[in-house]
Amino acid sequence: MSAFAAPALFPFTLAALVMVGLVLVEGISLVIGHSLSDLVDGLLGQEGGAGHGGPETGAEASSALSPASWLSWLNVGRVPFLILLIVALAVFALIGFALQAAASAVLGPLPGAGAVCLALAVTVPVLRQSSRTIARVIPRDESYAITADDLIGTTAEVTLGPLDAGLPGQVRAVDRYGNAHFLRARAAPDAPAMARGERVLLVDRAEAVFLAVPAGPDL
Repeated sequence: MSAFAAPALFPFTLAALVMVGLVLVEGISLVIGHSLSDLVDGLLGQEGGAGHGGPETGAEASSALSPASWLSWLNVGRVPFLILLIVALAVFALIGFALQAAASAVLGPLPGAGAVCLALAVTVPVLRQSSRTIARVIPRDESYAITADDLIGTTAEVTLGPLDAGLPGQVRAVDRYGNAHFLRARAAPDAPAMARGERVLLVDRAEAVFLAVPAGPDL
C-alpha cells in the first residue's frame, strides 16, 4: 500500500479514493431514497435530471470556447454530472497508474506534475467517448423530456428551508413520469414562509428559481 502513497502515484491514488467514496455515498443515498446524483444535477441547474441539461443562451451556443460548449462536448446533461465525475476520476486514476507503470519499466517513474498533465490529456477524450457510450446505454425517450416550465403547477416538498423572500431554498418535485427534480425555490410574493418538509405548490418561475406557495390539503 505504501507504493500507492509515493509522490509519483499519489495524485492517481487520491483520485481513486475520491471515486470510491462518491460511489459509496451515491449507493447509500439510493438506499435511503434520495439520489445524490439527482441532487447535484438539481443544484447545477440540470433540471431534467439524468438526461436533460439546462437551456443554453445564444452567446454560449455560438462560442466554441465557452464553458457551455466544453460541457456539452463532454456530454454533461446527457449523463448525470456525478456519474460523469466518477467516470472521470476512474479513467484518470487508471491511466495514471498505467502510465507510471510503463515509465517505471523503461526509465523510472515520471515526475508527478508531468504524469498528471499526460494523464489529463488522455483522460479528456476517453471521458468523452465513455460518456457517449453511457448516454446511449441509459434509456432515453424524447416523450419523457420536460422543460422547467412543465414543473409549474406541480407540488413539491421543501428539502432545504425555510422558503421565504430571502435566499432561495430547495424543493424536491416529481414530474408526471416519476422523475425526481431538486429545484431552487423561494416563497412567492405575499406567501408565508414554508418550513422544511412542508408540501408546497410551484406557481411560477423567475429564471432558475421557482416561486412556491403552501399546498392546499386537496393537493
